[in-house]
Amino acid sequence: MLSVTSTAETRGHLFVLHGLIQNFDYDAVIVPTDHRFHITSSWPESVTGVRHDAKPHDWPRPFARSATKAPVWFISVADESTLIEDELIGRVADTLSAIADAGLVKPDKREYLRIAIPVLGIGDGGLGDSRGAILRSLLATLQSFTTNNRIDVLLVTSNRAVFSAAQHARRELARQGSPVWDLNADEMGEARRLGGLAADGHLALFLGAGVSIAAGLPTWDGLLEKLGTDAGERPKDFDDLGALDKAEYLAVKVGASELNAQVRAAIGEPAKVAVAHALLAAMSCREAVTTNYDALYERAVEATGRHRPTVLPWESVDPKREWLLKLHGDASRPETIVLTRRDFVLFDTKSKPAGSLLQALLLTKHLLIIGASLNDDNVIRLAMEVDEYLVRSGSRTARGTFVDVSGKPARQELWTEQFHWVICEGDSTSARARRMEVLLDAVSAFATADAPWVLDERFDGLLSEQDRAVTADARALLRATGLAHASTLLRSSL
Repeated sequence: MLSVTSTAETRGHLFVLHGLIQNFDYDAVIVPTDHRFHITSSWPESVTGVRHDAKPHDWPRPFARSATKAPVWFISVADESTLIEDELIGRVADTLSAIADAGLVKPDKREYLRIAIPVLGIGDGGLGDSRGAILRSLLATLQSFTTNNRIDVLLVTSNRAVFSAAQHARRELARQGSPVWDLNADEMGEARRLGGLAADGHLALFLGAGVSIAAGLPTWDGLLEKLGTDAGERPKDFDDLGALDKAEYLAVKVGASELNAQVRAAIGEPAKVAVAHALLAAMSCREAVTTNYDALYERAVEATGRHRPTVLPWESVDPKREWLLKLHGDASRPETIVLTRRDFVLFDTKSKPAGSLLQALLLTKHLLIIGASLNDDNVIRLAMEVDEYLVRSGSRTARGTFVDVSGKPARQELWTEQFHWVICEGDSTSARARRMEVLLDAVSAFATADAPWVLDERFDGLLSEQDRAVTADARALLRATGLAHASTLLRSSL
C-alpha cells in the first residue's frame, strides 16, 4: 500500500495534457496572438471571447488582459520582427506573474487556481524550427512558477509529437533529481511501474464516478437526491433506504422509463472533461471499462487525435480503435441505464457477457481502477469470482491497482490480496482528487513513447549532445538508404 501525500502544501503543479484547451475547466487562460492582434481560427470564442470586444485598448503590447476583464490574457508571440527565445519566455513569465497578482478567486470545488496555456511560439510565432529549445525553456519556466505559487498550470497541446517530447523532457528532469512531481521515491516507483505497463500495452482502465465528479457531474448520492427531489413528496424514512432501494422506490413511483430519462437529463452534455479524463486518455490503453453514464472519456480520447473508442456493447469492435465497455449503461441510451435494485439483481441475467469481459481483463491485463469505491455489488461479485478462480488454480496474485480517494483507508484491508492499493491522502475530497491527478500525471509521462519526435531535428534542443549525435547518425542512415522522403513525411506529420 502506498499513500500519496503532499510535501509542500503551498506548491502548485504543472500538468502536461494532450487535448484541447476548450475542453478543460480553468480559472485563467493565456492565448497567443501577434502585434496585429491576429488570433488563429483554431481558437474558439468560448476561450477568447468575441475578438473585437476582447482586444486590449492599448494593443500592441507584450501581453495584456482581455478588455472585457474576462480571465483571458493575450500574449504577443510575433512582433514586427520574430522574437528570440528569451523574449518569448520572458513574456510568459511576466504574464504568469500578472495572473497571479490579479486577485482571481478559486472555485470552492478545487484546491488551487488553474491557468491553462498552450505551447507558445512554435506555430505562427515563427519559432517552430526551435521547438525543442522553446519547449525545454517553457517547461522550466512553468515548473518554476508552480513551485513558487499555489497555482496549478495546465500545459495543453493537441500535437502528439509535442506532447511526447514534453513528457520526455519531464522524465529527464525527474531523473536528474528535479521535483517535477510532488511524489516520494516509492510513489514515483509506482508511477513508473504503471506507466511501463501502459507503454507495453498491458494496462487496462476502470473508471468510476469519482473521475467525472471533477467535471461537474453529480455523485451517486447527489444524483439520487436530485431525482428524489424532482419526484415530489417521499416517505419520511426515504433517506434511511440504501442507494439501490431509493432508486427502486423512485422507479416504482414515476416509472422506470421516466426515471432513466431524468437520469439522462441530470447528466446532460457536460462542456468540460476532468483533468483525470485527459491523463487517462493519454495513456493510450486499448481497453477500458466504466460504470459512468457520460461520454467524457470518449471525448478526451478523441481530443488527442485518435479515433473515438468503440463503445460496447452497442458498437462492433474495430481493430483500429480502442474500446470502452459501459458496464452500467449510457446516458445517450436511457433504456440501458443500471440504477435500481431490480437492475442490479437482474444484471447477470441481462448483461452476463459484459461482466465476463471485465473478468477477462482481470485475468489477462493489469487493471488500473480510478474514481471507484468498490462498493458496487456487481463489480464486487465479478472481482470475487475471479479471485476464487485464482485461489483454486493456485495462481492468486494482485490483478490491478486501486487508486483510493475515498478517505476511508480501511477498505483496502478487504482487497489487499487482489489489488495494489494507492491511498491519496487529503483533508477533503477535492484535495484527495488533486493528489490522484498528480499521480496520474506522472503515470501519463512514463506511459508516453518517444518515437514521434526523436528523428525530427526541430526537437534537437531537448536532446543531450550524445543523443543529438545518435539521431544525426540515424537521419544520415535514412538518407543513405534512400528513405529521405520517408523522413520528410515523418517531419511534416509532426
